[in-house]
Amino acid sequence: MKQYWVSFLLQDGNDADVRLCAIYDGCFSLEEAKDIIQKQRQVHRILSAWVDVYVDDSKSTVFHECYVGGIGYEKKKS
Repeated sequence: MKQYWVSFLLQDGNDADVRLCAIYDGCFSLEEAKDIIQKQRQVHRILSAWVDVYVDDSKSTVFHECYVGGIGYEKKKS
């Protein structure tokens, strides 16, 4: 059974440092991993998020989304 691992870059405030956050509990579906990202977007300013899966000690990114537009503004939450 595959496990999906969520990571994201967040910034709590315009002048705050950007931090890498990784969720250390794996998800059993991609949809569950995406739900975690959406919940975090409700609480934090998420700049980018991605979901990785490991197969035979090889990492693959199966989902990635950037929430910052071309001129640096955060895209609206959906």
